[in-house]
Amino acid sequence: MARRLLSVLLAIAVTIILVGFFLPRDVLVQRSVVIDASPEVAFRVLDDLRYFNAWSPWYARNSNADYRLEGPVSGQGAALAWSDMGGSETGRLRITDSQPPERIELQMTLGESESGQFFQVQPQDGATEVTWGMRMRFGALDLTGRYIGLMLPSLVGGDFNRGLVQLKDFLESHPGVMPPRPDALEPSDFPGREGESP
Repeated sequence: MARRLLSVLLAIAVTIILVGFFLPRDVLVQRSVVIDASPEVAFRVLDDLRYFNAWSPWYARNSNADYRLEGPVSGQGAALAWSDMGGSETGRLRITDSQPPERIELQMTLGESESGQFFQVQPQDGATEVTWGMRMRFGALDLTGRYIGLMLPSLVGGDFNRGLVQLKDFLESHPGVMPPRPDALEPSDFPGREGESP
């Protein structure tokens, strides 16, 4: 009986490993929304991380965290870092490339994990389509990562959808103009920029 059980468990383990090698190494998750705003305004809000918490799907969950801005005000090199009160959750979002008014590349760091993300901004019938996406590539022998990749659309897709809906509400509540920046982060939050006007 024990030998039969061991054989069954071994067969299951071998199957899981073999299936894992056939799972994709590259995973792309993306969600889109159409916003009644100009591509220029949408891009400027996305490119300026001082606006991020105004529409972020994660801010409401951890609004008491310590948020700080790093680097330039916007564009390539701008970064938003955060940590909760106990220091158990830390993260950093950094713009690695900015191509006005169409595309922004970002790197998201959560704890020890990293992912590449992007915003794509395109005009559509007098409005603007904004796409938020994430790319991950797993190593050839990273079978655990490949199985996680199967769950990523359900793990992050909902957050992307909520964030885009909140971005839509935020921009459409200020029709035809650049919305005012939130008060949560000011120029003094930039190291070495105290007193400098934005």
